[in-house]
Amino acid sequence: MTLRRTAHATLDVSIEEIDLDSWLFGLSDEEYQACARGHRAAGIFTDEHGRGTVNVESIGGNLLIQHYRCVRSGLSEIEMYSAASNVYLLHLIPVRGSVRWMLTVTQTTESSSLLNCTVEVGLHPVLRTLGRLMAVGTFLGRHVDEETPNFAADISRKHRARATDRGHVCAPVPTSSYPPRQPGTPGMERRAHRQSQRPLLPQRKGPLNRSYLVAGAGFEPATFGL
Repeated sequence: MTLRRTAHATLDVSIEEIDLDSWLFGLSDEEYQACARGHRAAGIFTDEHGRGTVNVESIGGNLLIQHYRCVRSGLSEIEMYSAASNVYLLHLIPVRGSVRWMLTVTQTTESSSLLNCTVEVGLHPVLRTLGRLMAVGTFLGRHVDEETPNFAADISRKHRARATDRGHVCAPVPTSSYPPRQPGTPGMERRAHRQSQRPLLPQRKGPLNRSYLVAGAGFEPATFGL
């Protein structure tokens, strides 16, 4: 018995700027839990067989523990497969199943794209009747419909944050933009006079104190009670 459900959500991000592989394997436990009410926990691991994730979900009153392995990944697609998921019907009865999780992105316009999320759950044939009675397919569809737009929102939010960070990096201003003032420019003489009246700081060893800094700024320390 295989249940398959797919949902779609719009991304306000161009497909050229999306990296599903980096997003999925950079998803924190808190971010994963925030994407659906049934998400209980998630973690990422790497071993001699490659990368994977452990996902814990509660769907329709049933607890699922996926041990995903990365089957294929890229900038606009990623497929995870758990060959031996632990499914606890009503959180009590343990059975084995398989879960396949696929994410793809397709371009819609130059500045937007569509996220497609598909989940396939395979259960033993003897559970077919029980699965129908428990409306497992209905609850799975609701779960995928809930998590997909939240996945898209998280991808878009992180894209905007990166764009903002890039915008905060200011390019150095060429020195030619600030040509030096020529002698005789108004204000130059007054500034030179004030600087000539400022006491020179004597060479000092050891830590600086407030009176030393005040004197260097051209004020009398006694004025400030120093």
